[in-house]
Order: sequence, then structure tokens, then C-alpha cells
Amino acid sequence: MRHATGILIATWLPSVSGAPNSTEITGWVSDPDGRGTFTILSSCVLTLSLCVYTSIHLNVRPRGQTELYSWIETSKWVIFGILAPELMVFVAWRQFMSAKALDGIVKDLKGGASQESADASEKCKEDPTSADEYSLRNPWSPLHSFYANMGGFVFDLDEALSRGPKAFTTKVSRLTLTPRGVALLAACGFLPRISREDILDKSKADNVSKLLSVLQALWMLAQIITRLNGNLSITLLEVNTLAHIICAIIIYGLWWNKPKLINEPTKLRGDWVPPLAAYMFMSSQISGWRRARPGILKKDWIDPELSILAFEPSSSLRFELGNVSPCPVDAKPKCLAATSTMARRSYGARRASSTINVGYFTKRPSTAFDTHGMPIETVLSIVESRLESTGDLQANRWALAAEAMDLYPVLAGRLVCRETQQEGENIKWFEPIIEELVDDTIGNWATGNLLRAMSGFVMGMVVWSASMAYGGMHATAWHGHFPSRTEALLWRTSSVCIAGSGLTWILINMLARTFPWFKAYWKQVETLRAHWTSLIGLGSLASLCGTAYVLARIYLVVESFISLRRLPASAFDTLEWTQLVPHL
Repeated sequence: MRHATGILIATWLPSVSGAPNSTEITGWVSDPDGRGTFTILSSCVLTLSLCVYTSIHLNVRPRGQTELYSWIETSKWVIFGILAPELMVFVAWRQFMSAKALDGIVKDLKGGASQESADASEKCKEDPTSADEYSLRNPWSPLHSFYANMGGFVFDLDEALSRGPKAFTTKVSRLTLTPRGVALLAACGFLPRISREDILDKSKADNVSKLLSVLQALWMLAQIITRLNGNLSITLLEVNTLAHIICAIIIYGLWWNKPKLINEPTKLRGDWVPPLAAYMFMSSQISGWRRARPGILKKDWIDPELSILAFEPSSSLRFELGNVSPCPVDAKPKCLAATSTMARRSYGARRASSTINVGYFTKRPSTAFDTHGMPIETVLSIVESRLESTGDLQANRWALAAEAMDLYPVLAGRLVCRETQQEGENIKWFEPIIEELVDDTIGNWATGNLLRAMSGFVMGMVVWSASMAYGGMHATAWHGHFPSRTEALLWRTSSVCIAGSGLTWILINMLARTFPWFKAYWKQVETLRAHWTSLIGLGSLASLCGTAYVLARIYLVVESFISLRRLPASAFDTLEWTQLVPHL
């Protein structure tokens, strides 16, 4: 395999450039019976457009988004796909891995370890809606996981709170469940019932356009390979198009089960919604406040409401917690299944009782707060102002979340026992695990809302490996034909810049994964707590390299087109078989 790859690259390098003594043709070359400038340009542009446009599968449209806004959003991703196709591959891969992880969690919960929870949900006669529509025995497939991954399930708060509990927030009227939220929902014994046919009916995926795109891409790929084998020149535009073809084929495979152009999500209904919605809301950044000293990453911008709270369990729950191991944030299926074996309590019976005996939420001990480098007095003052700013809505929210703790013992697995000193005494308190369970909408970028099947550093190495491969693919035209020496130098510099940036960040992620001291230092950099000299130095370097990285990408695309003004004669030689195969 390595030998064959070496032969292909060795063949490619002289073929891109053409023979040194080949006749150079300047200007527009009209189409004869074979290739002309228009044929090369139109074939590449059409293939490039089809590959990028048809490969894009955006998430569920945000509520209230107009057709114009949707068109603008799609256009932004088309431009992004043209300039950075390998990053589109990373987004698709990240969403695929999240959907795969969610599918594994649900299947594990539907298995033997979660059968008690499934049987319990079938017996909830007091709440027939929950039993019939949201049982763990409902069908689930990779298509369902992708649908959940893209924001397919929502809590409509106006509807959910219209006949029962009082409102607990005015920030949003709809909460979209993240993949983590759907996983927790399943662990609590609820699985939305929606058939594959209903999801496919919502989807507007055009299989005919996908088929045409694949056929056109394969035709272009076959043409390039045979030209290389025949020692005929290929243009820089064809090199760039080839990179997009490879990326598009990978994206098609990763997003094969992802629905497309879904406008309306599925609303989750039932009396069980308000308590879980309140708990999920409090766990997510949508409930919180912007940090006084935010970090670089989005996860360090906002503190969720649960970040300032502790849960005070009742004596009976304290005893029960002694037998439950807390699940980590990136819970694996086995951990979720183990905690979900504590069957969901009968919802109707609990709501009939006015007493919630599991415990309540309260402010954390004053010595337990993360100060983010600020004086503790300042932090406590900020916390007090946050607690006083929400009034009755806060009381309603905390009460509903405590009710969820009572109804769904699986949530006890999300409490971690902490011990801290305050006024000379050791105080034990229970910290709720925080993760993004709901949001107002699910963005199209690969954010922290997605489930992880591996560490963030490994994912970082994957994305930058793709970037390095993209730069390396363009570097194969190192000895290619360029209209001028300056353009050749800029092409080579741009290729090295992209590939080198990828290699640099791979090494950084590898160091952070291997050495704890470097991981701790990098965490300080991300949260902007490192020494100011480090922040200024790294910030300046990142700005400089980032600007060069973007300019390099733009140049590769622009040069691919403007290089058509001066090509070697062999670039217009036509392979006979291409005239016999129908193509666009």
C-alpha cells in the first residue's frame, strides 16, 4: 500500500507541472473537441459546488428563523465548506461520534440493566401519556440519534406550564435538548416515540442530487487518476477540487443517517416535563450568568445556576446516596445504565402528594466557590446579587428541580459528596454535576453540547490531522506549473503554513494529553489565569498565525482559479475515454 501511494505521488508531481519544456499557452483556450479552459473551469466549479452544497446537513432551524436567514446561514456554510472542507469533515465526524455514543447509551439502557426502569415506566398508569409515548421500549435507531443530536426534541415551556406549575424562567419559552439531555432523559426512563418514517418525512434530503454529486465526483476523480497515469498535466484547480471531492465523500458517509433541512422539532409533552425541564435548565449555561473573568472557550464564558448551588438531601436519600457511585460528566453507557436501574418512581402518586421529601437546593458553603482568581469577598458579593435577582421564578425553579430529584433517583447519581472547611468545621455537602442538557437552539458547529467518545485532546489531534492532510494535499503540487515564481512561492508557503499549523496543534494536544503539568498550564491559558506574559505572548502568536492561516486558505482557492490564465499545453490534452462517458 505504501509502495503504491509512493508511485502515485511520484507520478503526480511531474504531471501537475507538465514537462519543463512543454509549450505554455497563455489566455483563454476555446473548447475544441476536447478540453478547453471553459471545460476545465465549468467541470471543476460544478463538481465543487455540488460536493459542498449537497454535503451540508444543518441542524434543526432555530425558532422564528425566516427563510432569508436560513438562506444566509446555508450560504455561510457553503463558503466555509469551500475555504475549509477538512473542518467540515471534523464537524461531521464529531456529530457522527456523538450520535454513535447516544445510540450506544440508549441501546444499553434498553437492555437488561435498564429493564427494571422500562417495566416501571410501563406501569405508570397514573400518567398514561408518559407510559405510552415515552417508554424505553419505543424503537430507536442511528437515525433517531442523529435527529436528537441536531435538536430534534424540545420542551415547549408555554405549553408545559399552562396547566400546572408556575413559570420558572422568562429567558426562553422553548428548551432544546442536547444529546446529553436526551441521554439523561432516557436514563430517567423516558424515550420519545417517533417512527423512522416520521423523521424521514420531516427530512428534505434529496437523494437524486446526492447521487448526481457522487457520480460527478467519481467521474472527476477517475479523470484525474487516469491523467496522472498518462503523464498529462492537471491544473491547480483540479488539485483543489480533488481535495473537496475526498472531503465530500467522507462527509456523505458520516452524515448518511442525518436528516436534512428540518424546520420543526418534536415537542415532548406530559406532566412529567416541568420538573425535568427545570433541572436541565439549571444545569445548563442558558440559566446562568456571564463570568466576571471569562475564559477563551465557550464553556468558560457562563456559570450555570447549579454552579452556585448545593443539594441538601433528606436523611433517607443520604443513606441511598451511600450506595450510588456518581457518574462523570461524560458518562459512559454502563454508568448511566447502572444508576438507571433504580426505577423511576410512580409519577402520578408523587404528584398526588404535596410533600417533597428528597431534599432541597441551597447556596453552597462560602468556601466552596471557585474564585477564578478574584477575592473571595467579590465572589460572594456576586453570588448574593445573583440569588436575589430572580425572586419567585428562582423559588419555583428550585422546587421543581428538587421534585425531579424525588421522582427520578437516577439524578442522585449526579451528586458528588464534597467536604470543605468553614469557620473551623468540616462541612459535607453535595455538588450537582453540571453539563449542557438544554439550550435555546443547537448550533451547527461541533460544540461541547455533543457527547464525547474520547478526550478533548484526542479530538483536537483529529481535527488538526485533517488540516495537516489538507495542506499536505496541496503541497503535492510543489513542483507544479505556476504562472509566475511569486505565485509558486505563495502556494508553497500557504501549503506549509496550513500543514505546519496542524502539526503544531497536534503536538500541543499530545503534550497536554501526555504530561499533567502541561495540561494544568494549558488549562490556565484557556481560562486566562496564566501569567500575563504567557497570555500576551501566546495571544500575539495565535493572532499572527491565525491571520496567516486564514490568508493561506483564501490564497489556495484564489490561485486555483487565476492560474488558469497560463497553462502548459498538456493540460488541454484530452483522454479519449472521457468523451464516451456522460458527465456534467
